[in-house]
Amino acid sequence: MGQKRVRAKGGHAARWAKGQSSNSNPSKNKHRVAAKSRYFQYGTNSEGDVLGAGKLTAAALMRHDALLGNADTQSMDQDETLSLGMTKKTFDTFASDWTQCTNVAFDRLLKRFQLQNADHKEMLAVLAAITEVIKAQGGKETETEYFAALMSTLEVSNTVENLSAVVRLLSLVIKKVPKEVLIARYSQVCELLYNTISKHADSQNVPLLRGLLGCMSVVLRVQPPGVWSLPEVNKIFQCLLTYCTHTKPKIRKAGQHAVVAVVRGGEPAANGIHPAAAVAAQHCVSVIKNSGPSDNSILYMMVLLRDLLPALPKQLTKLCCEAILKLLTLGTHVIISTGFASLYGLFSERPNPSSLPPELNGQLISALYDYKPSVNDTGPIISWLAVVQEGLLNLNQQNKSLAQSHIHRFCVESVSCWTSARVEVIKSSGLALKAVLTECMDGIAKDLCTKVVEELSNGLKYQYHAAWTVVLGVLATLTEKVGGQHPTLVYPVLQQLSQLRASDNVNLSAEVDLVMGKAVSSMGPRRLLEAVPLNITGNETDYEFKTSWLIPVMRDNIKKTELAYFIEYFLPLAAKCLDRSKFCAQNNDLIGTKTYEVLTYQIWSLLPGFCISPTDLTSSFKNIARILGTQLSSRKEIRLDILTSLRHLISSNTEEGENRDELAKFAKNFLPILFNLYTSKPNGSEEAGQRLAALETIKLYLIISPKELLMTMFDKAMEKGNDAGVDLFTKDAVQDLLRCLLSYVSKDKIQLLYNNCLQKLSSKDHKEQKKTYKIIEEICKCNTDSSKQFMAENLADLQQLLISSLSKTSPSSQAPRLRCLISIISSLKEASHDFVYASIPESILCIRAVNKKARESAFVLLICVGEAVLRWEEDNKDQALRNYMNQVMVGLAGTPTLIHCTILGISRIYYQFKDIFPQDLIEQMLGNILLLLSSPSREVSGAGLSFIKVFITSTPVTVATKFLPNIVKALVEMPEDCKRHCRQKTKFLLERFCRKFGFDLVSNLVPKSDLTTQKRLKNIRKEVARRSRKLSDDGSGADEDDLGVKGRQKTMDELLADSSDEELDEPEQAATTAKSKKSRKGTWIQDGEEIVDLLSANAAQKITSTKPSKVREEDREKKKTRKDDFQISKDGKIIVTDKGDSDEEEKGNSRMMSDDEDEETFESLVNNKKRKISSEAGSMKSGRSNVSRVTDAKKYKPGGSGIHRKLDTPGSEYRSKKGQGDVKRKGKPDPFAYIPISHKTLNKRKGAKSKSVFANVVKAAKKGANKGSKYKVKEVKKMMDNMKV
Repeated sequence: MGQKRVRAKGGHAARWAKGQSSNSNPSKNKHRVAAKSRYFQYGTNSEGDVLGAGKLTAAALMRHDALLGNADTQSMDQDETLSLGMTKKTFDTFASDWTQCTNVAFDRLLKRFQLQNADHKEMLAVLAAITEVIKAQGGKETETEYFAALMSTLEVSNTVENLSAVVRLLSLVIKKVPKEVLIARYSQVCELLYNTISKHADSQNVPLLRGLLGCMSVVLRVQPPGVWSLPEVNKIFQCLLTYCTHTKPKIRKAGQHAVVAVVRGGEPAANGIHPAAAVAAQHCVSVIKNSGPSDNSILYMMVLLRDLLPALPKQLTKLCCEAILKLLTLGTHVIISTGFASLYGLFSERPNPSSLPPELNGQLISALYDYKPSVNDTGPIISWLAVVQEGLLNLNQQNKSLAQSHIHRFCVESVSCWTSARVEVIKSSGLALKAVLTECMDGIAKDLCTKVVEELSNGLKYQYHAAWTVVLGVLATLTEKVGGQHPTLVYPVLQQLSQLRASDNVNLSAEVDLVMGKAVSSMGPRRLLEAVPLNITGNETDYEFKTSWLIPVMRDNIKKTELAYFIEYFLPLAAKCLDRSKFCAQNNDLIGTKTYEVLTYQIWSLLPGFCISPTDLTSSFKNIARILGTQLSSRKEIRLDILTSLRHLISSNTEEGENRDELAKFAKNFLPILFNLYTSKPNGSEEAGQRLAALETIKLYLIISPKELLMTMFDKAMEKGNDAGVDLFTKDAVQDLLRCLLSYVSKDKIQLLYNNCLQKLSSKDHKEQKKTYKIIEEICKCNTDSSKQFMAENLADLQQLLISSLSKTSPSSQAPRLRCLISIISSLKEASHDFVYASIPESILCIRAVNKKARESAFVLLICVGEAVLRWEEDNKDQALRNYMNQVMVGLAGTPTLIHCTILGISRIYYQFKDIFPQDLIEQMLGNILLLLSSPSREVSGAGLSFIKVFITSTPVTVATKFLPNIVKALVEMPEDCKRHCRQKTKFLLERFCRKFGFDLVSNLVPKSDLTTQKRLKNIRKEVARRSRKLSDDGSGADEDDLGVKGRQKTMDELLADSSDEELDEPEQAATTAKSKKSRKGTWIQDGEEIVDLLSANAAQKITSTKPSKVREEDREKKKTRKDDFQISKDGKIIVTDKGDSDEEEKGNSRMMSDDEDEETFESLVNNKKRKISSEAGSMKSGRSNVSRVTDAKKYKPGGSGIHRKLDTPGSEYRSKKGQGDVKRKGKPDPFAYIPISHKTLNKRKGAKSKSVFANVVKAAKKGANKGSKYKVKEVKKMMDNMKV
């Protein structure tokens, strides 16, 4: 008998205990508990676990009101997008509603309240009680009232939790209290705060101490300078200073912030320095002097000085800087970096001379040279470079000449960093040099500049070859700053770079070109070619041209130079190269012909750069204008360069009166040439592009040309356009030129052109008709006085003309015609409803036009008509909009194509004017479109769905909810063919409905009989949930602050913290971390040929926190592993060995190494979620197995069955490692086709597959045999050819 039921796999069924078989209530009742927990109590189950939000929410009530049409849309914030599928976002949160507090000072607590946080609960209870008291006494909930109430509560607080909550609330509101109140009540407030913090000085409550320090800081910050002479004020400030060295990082940071806020945020004295600055500085110096080298208080004080130094008086600034410099001699990596950070804070803040005089600034810079770390000590040397850089920049702002006297020394020290083995150090030195050269080299004396250039040019020596990329970047900045002031000093550098670029072993062409480009921009091409000659004369015997690479560099960088140099040097050189090219062509020298021809083109390509704001336009342009005109007509290969040059001349001198007049003198010469170029028929794509460039040049030249000349040119163009003997192409070109001249001619000329266009509007030549409409469009768009007068006189005739010519319009003319209507309707000031309504049918039909510009213009015209109608009826916009929409919706009764266009037009209109659409008009419009969704036409259904998409997206949710049932009903009742065709659009709409209105509402609106739509809704819900889960997984993370502040990068004082709150909870982990940190710390002395003198000034450069031998050992290992390709015997013979097997072994080793580098880590397992660690024992086992995994992989060899079977295909051992095909192996059979015999081949069902295996083998053998025979034939032929030779 067969099996009658399916048994569960992998386990036994639950069994009753002995004697309990008759019990009808089993102990496992989790499903019953779950069902009971959801009955009349939606929020939690029987165990108290949260199951979800309750269904009776504010969003549900709002959704209900919106469905009934009773939603209050006026009270909604216009800038807030509401979603009925989730909780309403307002300021009435649970916390604010429970406390009834309306003061904005507590918004941080009320908005970020967390129910699980006990401190938040205590703070909320205190705030609610205080708010109730204030309201009971008739208060207005001002900051002063809350401050007074909290201070009174602070006196009577009897528990630490209550005290902490009061202090934290006080720290929130005290910042908003008027300073007059804090000054008047200073003694009482400070006494209470001081007594409180004294009682809890040994407390471990971090929020309490942080809040008290913040409150004391705010009170001290608002006190006037005269109060600081009182001892009680200094006592409070001294209390703040004592917490700057607290062991708790958060408390220490709060104390330092409080001190800095008082010193830098308080009211300064008459000398600009706060009275507390001296007290803070003396405290820091005393702590530093009384602390040992390993005491962390030194670090804490230097971190505090980083913010205090810019606000100290100059005597104390000098004292603190001396203390910091003494600490730099200790050689500890952390102390050195922190000391440099303190000095960096001083310089980067750009302090006043009262705090840091220029003389003291210079002394600090000079002193820092004695504390320069080793160039291989990455962290300290980078910090040192940054400090000296900022010191020079700050000194440059105060005393430029003094700063320039320090530049040479800084260059010397920075250049020495280029010998470092650390790439970061080389890059940092280059950045520091660039910053200093950019800011400090303006107006530098020649003798100082000479020293700087000589020092930086030493970077081109071979000892700095590893840093040449950085060196060339620095030289580019140097050339840019010095080239314009002292160009001769840069000549040697440019000559060295030219030689360097010519070297075959150096690949720095781009970097050298950058330096040369900066030289061209700063000192001009004349100076550059004096330093590095071009060495092109036109009489060369060879064609090497070693410095011809300068021509492209100059082409890209020439600007604002003398035009005369091009006329004197490059123009004759181009002529010589052209003559030499012709001479070589006569002598059949193809290489010479092409070479000199290319040189000619390259030289002419320099002209546009010379024409960008030339310095001698008035004196030089007249010498080249005639040549340009001649070459423009005769030589098409350089025509684009000349046209570009003319455009650059005009555009860069439009505002320069004298230069503009000089160019306008030659308009009578250039405009006829340009007109002839444009009206000439092009021969090929190259000339077509030159034609368009000529038109752009004409448009620019017309701006500066005399009016009389333009009138003459207009008349000649009109004559040529009306000439019957002129071909069609020329007439079209003349019409384009007339359109360009419209903005510069009188009203009579415009009238003449307009009369000429009237005859061509009904032309059957589509191109001519399009050109005519473009001319009318230009007339309508023109803003000149002449065109405005013409439009005022001929507006009625023009409107009638456009309406009457609609039937004769070709498809190519639709876009310019619609733009004409847009220009006319936009400029209409008086009401003209008949004209604008007559343009609506045309614009709607053009929505389906083939031309993209016509479609865009059709939508713009519809909006323009609506704006005009509303502009004419300001008092009754609702009725005007109704009349306009009635005219538009007439198209809904037409053909499917017309209905499609009309619906798309309505969508665009609704999107533009959605804020002012009346409610009844929305209902009428939406009802008609929903009715059309039942049409069997696909294009009508698609357009209707597009409108619904626009409607749902742009309409407020409370308004759209009212129409949701009708919309869903229309979607459900669509014909099946339209549903299938528009399934993507309907999916988008259903997903948007679910997201905006909630899944439950949409699902209830869909009939249960429509199973397809119900199934689609369920799938959409799953997809949206899956997407949200993915986003939550990717963006999950815990916040640091208890009030929800996002995590940020750690600051320096946090990195230097030696204790934290977590260390107390995890002592073992802290001990391990400390041990590893201790093992990494260390200081090394670099021993050279001489013994290091620790008492010398430069001893710090020999002490490093980075192990110096590491780099040398790495280099040594690289040298060891490097092998020559061939071995050499004792007698000098090269030994060639077959290293096929060794290559394979090396490849295997490299693969093994790459596998080790990509080894899985816990971070990768967590991020990629590849697997889950089941237990602690499993992770320990995997950790132990990792040690021997690599060695075991080498010993293991596959064999057997299952997972140990060999995966190699038969015959793979014969595969060649160097080429295709198989090779013979020693000790193995020949590599013929051996097919393994298996019992599966006897199976009749698999017989066809077995035959195909043999067939493929035979086929491959024939293919290889044919290939081998062809190869042998080739070899024989090659041998025969060699024998003939």
